[in-house]
Amino acid sequence: MSENQAPTGRPYEWLSEEDRLAVETPSWRKGAIIAVIHFAAYFASLYGALGPFPFFVNFSASIVNGFCLGLLFIIGHDCVHKCYFPNLRANQIMGRITFLPSGHSASLWETGHNRFHHGKTNYKGVDYVWAPMSVAEYRAASPFRRFLERHNRGLLGQVFNYPISIWIPKIILPIAPETRGQWRRYFWDSVLVVVGQVFIITAILTFGKVWHPERSLLAIFAIGWFLPMLVWNFLASFSFFLHHAHEDTHWFDKAEDWSFYNSCIEGTVHMEIKELKWLGLYFNVMEHTAHHAMSTIPIYNLDRASKLLKERYGDAVTSYQFTLRDYWRILTACKLYDFENRHWTDFEGRQTGPALENRKANFPVAAE
Repeated sequence: MSENQAPTGRPYEWLSEEDRLAVETPSWRKGAIIAVIHFAAYFASLYGALGPFPFFVNFSASIVNGFCLGLLFIIGHDCVHKCYFPNLRANQIMGRITFLPSGHSASLWETGHNRFHHGKTNYKGVDYVWAPMSVAEYRAASPFRRFLERHNRGLLGQVFNYPISIWIPKIILPIAPETRGQWRRYFWDSVLVVVGQVFIITAILTFGKVWHPERSLLAIFAIGWFLPMLVWNFLASFSFFLHHAHEDTHWFDKAEDWSFYNSCIEGTVHMEIKELKWLGLYFNVMEHTAHHAMSTIPIYNLDRASKLLKERYGDAVTSYQFTLRDYWRILTACKLYDFENRHWTDFEGRQTGPALENRKANFPVAAE
């Protein structure tokens, strides 16, 4: 591709056949080892949360267990993308098992995430992951709806956005408008999720009472199920927000304006937290641009793919080293989106980021 041609972001443009084979090929060995380690961490932390230990140990382990829910979810996410193991049936089975602790239906997630989110990333009306209101929508909304949006895109929104906007209304039962018409397709996965959660909660209450007879069932429920789920939902909201919110990323509401390159290469964020490399899969999750550029890359190969992507497109990839200052700046800047002038604004409609045509890089580095 010459420097004058518009980039597409498609795999053939940034991956050689050799590199594509290397990053896209799933591994039984890597997948199995990671799954065993993460399940061991999940059950160990759950035991720590419920076991015969002092309360501060139970409380600390409960928080760790919430993080472990996220690690299992990441495996399930890859399985639903059919790229964690080399075998389709193995992905289907492992995906459902790893989604159970966090209460997710694999088939509902596949529809919402694979079809809508990946199919039209950052396209308002299709992609519902942290989709911003337009300035006009916000001004026309009721006072209560404006209050909800202010809450949703503030600090507390990082805790409650995912369960309220996505998990409860879309990923447990087929009750959302886009899935209820085909509810039979999702029925058995929803049964699995509901029965599985009842079993998990019952087991938590039973073992918690055995190890701490003096504790109420409510206290056991809070430390064994509710707090870990709260931690996991915060991680989900926080991560998904930073994947798709930055002054230099953009949303679209017209088909003629949307493109795979603008939405997935320029519009999806690659974030690095060098101090947290020991977090393993969660660290890889934040290298999100490569995942959107090619969603069939297993999570354990995403770091290599990210390097190749950035080598090809350079500063066109929205990338930064995470700091709390960055987080606060992005949280403050990305409130509403002006679709007419194509830039982020605050709730008063004041521009807070560059317009699409004024991004720091609109074209990739020249191919060698």
